[in-house]
Amino acid sequence: MGILEPGTMIVSVLGFLISFGIVYKVAFKPLANMMEQRRVHIENQINAAERDRAEAERLLAEQRKLLEEARNEARQLLDTARARADEQARQIVQEAKAEADRLLTEGRQLIERERAEAMNQVLQTVTELSVQLAAKLLRGHTSEAVQRDMVAEAERHLGELVS
Repeated sequence: MGILEPGTMIVSVLGFLISFGIVYKVAFKPLANMMEQRRVHIENQINAAERDRAEAERLLAEQRKLLEEARNEARQLLDTARARADEQARQIVQEAKAEADRLLTEGRQLIERERAEAMNQVLQTVTELSVQLAAKLLRGHTSEAVQRDMVAEAERHLGELVS
């Protein structure tokens, strides 16, 4: 008969189906289970990676926010420190001006007191010299009461001239 005999073909197909059934149960089913487990494991790893990436992004955003807050706080502290320094500098300048004005006023007062004192000493010396001169000139010509009146009048006139 030819190459294909029906009995051989049936036996061959039955042998193939039995072999396929054995291989399916022994090899394919465990291989399919292993592939399914591998697929589930890869899916879990992908999900975990996505969760980790989302967490990393959240942490990064939080870190950026904290960094910005720290920068703002540092900027605010610097601004406050500058304002305090400016205020202290202004206050120091104001105090220095007040001290200079006080020293100037005290110096002027001291000069005025010393000038007045010197004028009083000059006035007193001129008065004494005038009295001595008048006394020598008028010693025999006037009485002591007239001399005193003349001295008082001379002192008054000298006081008017000095003022």
